Amino acid sequence: MGARVVDELQDPSYIFFPKCAPSIFFNTPLSTGLIRHGTDTVIVTGANTSGCIRASVIDSFSYGFRTMVPVECVRDLEEGPHWANLKDVDRRYADVVSLNEVLDYLKTLPPNER
Repeated sequence: MGARVVDELQDPSYIFFPKCAPSIFFNTPLSTGLIRHGTDTVIVTGANTSGCIRASVIDSFSYGFRTMVPVECVRDLEEGPHWANLKDVDRRYADVVSLNEVLDYLKTLPPNER
């Protein structure tokens, strides 16, 4: 089983690494890199909300990052678990917000921090 990076995400400044567990933080260099670069906010996107998104959000929160989840940028196989997990992580670990709110937040950052 393999994966590829879609053309829209091809950028020499991006760093990609495979993950072997639901959380992008587990057994990857992500937290070390984010801390080294002084990151304070993590934006989590992808699938599945009830698995990988939830696990990544909890780990991001556990590392002390402000965590944002743009609701239009996450999905799950079924609507029930999707919305239940978004409601729960919004209550406990992250800011579940609109994509427009995330884009507005990114516009407030200096270009070298986006």
